[in-house]
Amino acid sequence: MEKLQCFAKKILKKEFLPLLLFALIQLIYHMLMQEPENSDAMWFFCKQLDTYSLKDYLTIRYQTWASRIFIEAVLVYISRHVMLWKVIDWIFWVFLAWALTALFPKEKRGIAAYIVVGFLLVYPMWDLRTAGWIATSANYSWPLALGVFSLHGTAKAFYGEKSPVWMWIFYALAALYGANMEQMSAVLLAVNVCAVIYFIIEKNPVRLYGSAIIGALIAAGEFIFIMTCPGNAARKAQETINWMPNFGTYNLIDKISMGFVDTMHHLITSGNVLYLCYVILLAVLVFFKTEKLMYRIASILPVGITVWFTVFFDVIEDKYPSLANLLEKNAFIDGRNYHFAANYIPTIIYLVLIGCMLLSMTVVCGSYFELFGQGILLGLALATRVIMGFTPTIYVSQERTFFYLYMLLGISGVYLLIQNLDLLQSKKKAFEGLKISGAFIVVLGVLVNFAEVGNV
Repeated sequence: MEKLQCFAKKILKKEFLPLLLFALIQLIYHMLMQEPENSDAMWFFCKQLDTYSLKDYLTIRYQTWASRIFIEAVLVYISRHVMLWKVIDWIFWVFLAWALTALFPKEKRGIAAYIVVGFLLVYPMWDLRTAGWIATSANYSWPLALGVFSLHGTAKAFYGEKSPVWMWIFYALAALYGANMEQMSAVLLAVNVCAVIYFIIEKNPVRLYGSAIIGALIAAGEFIFIMTCPGNAARKAQETINWMPNFGTYNLIDKISMGFVDTMHHLITSGNVLYLCYVILLAVLVFFKTEKLMYRIASILPVGITVWFTVFFDVIEDKYPSLANLLEKNAFIDGRNYHFAANYIPTIIYLVLIGCMLLSMTVVCGSYFELFGQGILLGLALATRVIMGFTPTIYVSQERTFFYLYMLLGISGVYLLIQNLDLLQSKKKAFEGLKISGAFIVVLGVLVNFAEVGNV
């Protein structure tokens, strides 16, 4: 009986209670989810093993369509069993919440768990049903969960803790699946390479950060595999014909411009609450940390512009139809329109927003190291979506391609909150207001998700 009571107390600790709540809510989500009959899993993946062996199927896909052989090896099996997928996906979401929480120091995981669960509950789950729940989860949320887990060894090394060598095997296997997805491959490569460079500069023993070296090598290997896969080239050629016939005329700068403009346009016009909460948090921290007008104006500009273009876009259309048309057109600068000055306006607005966020970071971050880390996170967040400019399906892949961007912004936000918790708590009335507002947004996010996830 005493052992049972001790176990119950451990489960109900501050660190685990929000995870239990998250597990319950995710369980309800998954009970409501319905896989569309015309989804990628139902019309394609579930039928492949009726015709091919797994080896033959993966060989054909590698040669003609995709480099995601680990992901698709799972997909062709799991697509045949929807109920089993629901159980596994539910486990992966809870695993993701735990994996994100475990990135933070032990003494801060209690509060980190609440904030992590909060931002995951605010995320609009229905964004992941655009190609069907099953295919999207195997390609996006599962690689993220395993990719984050693979970074635990790196995080422990940063805190001066050694990981058992046998755990490196699990980290490596997790990285192998996670890095099979292009966006996650880039994230893991960047994070692990930066970590290894830091540990070398600090002259830490290799035994401490061996898992980071392994993670970097796996991510680099998968990145090379992705870039050299003949199926990816064949797929791009076919999708160019189907979706963007003039894609071949764009150069490197054109593609970066297209990805950047489309990403920023979505952030400030889609009404996604996660991004708005992130820029509001930055503004609040800047106002608490400095009285300099320049920094305060810089911090509220992203908030003001986002609210203006989201809530009051009808007013813009009425008063400034030319500007509204430019934003609606979502035009980017390329070789055909670079000589029209008006086309630069959206890009300038978006660059100003990024500049304001970085300037706010210089106030909020307590050290150059922290500023560098936050800059890397923000840069990676944008890069995971800007990279879509290198594909002709950027405008048809829909909201799911923003998943990694929002998750990285969420991680950045959790870190900022934890690092500045004492400052926030010292402003009692403001802190209470933030807690009430945060709770309201989370509850609203859950209710909207309940309403949306059951729709096909």
